[in-house]
Amino acid sequence: MKAELLILGVLQGGDLHPYEIKRRLTAAHVDHYIDVDVGTLYYAVRSLARDGLIEAKGVEAVARGGERTTYGLTPAGRARFHALMAERLADVSPRYHPLYPALMFLHHADPDAVADALRQRLAVQRDYHRPLKALADYLAPVQSTGMRAILENGLAHLETENAWLAKLVETIEAGDIRPPDYDRARLMGLFPAGQPPLPPEYAQTPPPVPPPPAAKTRRPRAAKPANPPLS
Repeated sequence: MKAELLILGVLQGGDLHPYEIKRRLTAAHVDHYIDVDVGTLYYAVRSLARDGLIEAKGVEAVARGGERTTYGLTPAGRARFHALMAERLADVSPRYHPLYPALMFLHHADPDAVADALRQRLAVQRDYHRPLKALADYLAPVQSTGMRAILENGLAHLETENAWLAKLVETIEAGDIRPPDYDRARLMGLFPAGQPPLPPEYAQTPPPVPPPPAAKTRRPRAAKPANPPLS
């Protein structure tokens, strides 16, 4: 459950009802840097309660005769929070960029269309960088160390990404788009013997390797004539 650590973390500060949990996470703009749907928090709260990680602590009256249940952590929930923290901190799973599958076949695409799409993507990301930087500067005096680290990391990644995209656009506009060199790859041993053959369009025969020069043969020396006997 993606929201599990978020809910358990918010409840570390005290008992809250689901609406207040959602309000605090929304105020922290978690949807900008965590892949989670804040709208599913109510379902997640019920699931955590069913699993014994949180429990109802009381009921609050609201307008129009409604009620809100306040939840707090159980000992199992506190233990689960620390286990999830350790799991997240140790997670080194690879992160794949959404552009990678398309870039594999860049040499088959229309360069003008690709360059135009990447320029639009770069413009959107640059527009996003400005308010994010302003938000980081504005919140700097009051935010926690962890939140400051999140914003700094997000800004660093975005700045690197924008520089990378700008360079890629320049490369495409310059016409420097090359297909893979399968002949050279074969000579480098990237397609070792025993593997299934490549499709016909890739099955290029590498140029023959010239044989080493033949060793020079030495001509045998003629035998010297025997000295005539002395008379």
